[in-house]
Amino acid sequence: MVDCLRYGTCARVMTRIVLLFFSFCSVLSFPCFRAAAEAQGWPRVETASLGDPVIPASPLDPVYRLPLRIHLGGSGRSPADFKVMLEEINDIWLSQAGICFEMQIVLDDDPLRQGMDIWFLPDLSGDSGLNGIYRDEHHIQVRDTPVLGPAPHPAHYPAARTAAHECGHGLSLRHRQDSDDNLMRSKTYGWQLNAREVIVARKAAVGKALQDTTPRNCGEPTISIHSGSSTN
Repeated sequence: MVDCLRYGTCARVMTRIVLLFFSFCSVLSFPCFRAAAEAQGWPRVETASLGDPVIPASPLDPVYRLPLRIHLGGSGRSPADFKVMLEEINDIWLSQAGICFEMQIVLDDDPLRQGMDIWFLPDLSGDSGLNGIYRDEHHIQVRDTPVLGPAPHPAHYPAARTAAHECGHGLSLRHRQDSDDNLMRSKTYGWQLNAREVIVARKAAVGKALQDTTPRNCGEPTISIHSGSSTN
């Protein structure tokens, strides 16, 4: 143990053990992830409810920060309406997967070269029954006010939950319909990820994330009327 501490390998060894534990118990969903995180000594993340829209510390290191452009030019809601919704997207992803988004709110349709793009619209493709559409990471659409079914531990804002769900597709996650609490279930307020989804999403995030992994969280969303900001 002394040699392990001296050469700084304990953290790496323990992280590998925890990730193996994640894989072994992925069928147990998020409670298994929380147990492993607490065994590693990471900060506890409360999962009973999301609580106030304050982004908690991530239990995983490094934190992967992805650029995300929020296109509101066609939305029926004002940029001010989206503040708490965007906070909840990062709350969902950072607290569970160590992933968050550096968001830029724009009124134009110019997509990013890196990261993801989401368009918020009153209705999608003329179909009032659709809540979200994922074509690829730069062609994501979310309804201004999605209609979602109940979940035992619901997210607060339907637009935030749906946007977080579509971001999951951008991080290589597929639908998972075995619980209403799942983020990747269709059309519910569920927001939780299981251990396998955390591993898959983090692996996908590596290639999309900003190079600087020093920050432990993401900054406030910026508002830009014109395209071509520093996030591009």
